[in-house]
Amino acid sequence: MNNKHKILFISGSPRNGNTDFLFSKLYEAIDNENKQLILLKDKDIKFCRGCLFCHAKPSCAIKDDMEGILAEMTKADILIIGTPNYFDNVSGLMKSFMDRCHPLYKEKLLSGKKVILIFVGGGEIKGTKKYLNISFLGFVRYLKLKLIGSYAFQALDINELKEKNVFREFDKIIRKIN
Repeated sequence: MNNKHKILFISGSPRNGNTDFLFSKLYEAIDNENKQLILLKDKDIKFCRGCLFCHAKPSCAIKDDMEGILAEMTKADILIIGTPNYFDNVSGLMKSFMDRCHPLYKEKLLSGKKVILIFVGGGEIKGTKKYLNISFLGFVRYLKLKLIGSYAFQALDINELKEKNVFREFDKIIRKIN
């Protein structure tokens, strides 16, 4: 693996469930010392107020942990972003995160950065992937990210992925990173 790439993992799960399990295992599987895992549930992230402060300069009027997360995103070469599927959409935590990324938009601070999306849902994989790709459409497009892959995993019960062989999918993801 090319250790020159900075890889930033961002999990939008509000609990210690399948998404975080998947992210921790994928994080371990990627042989790169230049990586970081952010669990949004452990951060203080307030809701976007739509005040448009970020239209004047690439920062937010709200002072919380998003300031540091945005800085890490701008340093990363590859973003791996994951969320559970809630009613064929992202988690509320992930939606708040996405909205708060607006300061990066006008200055095109993420333009061309690679992104991989990972979804975990209790329904069929095909539906989870379809609807969550749609949920991320504007996020990827307006931030000018380069989507290099999206992957969906099926799990509903909190520890369900621990009993499934999800690791064969990791090879596909790791190949996308290289």
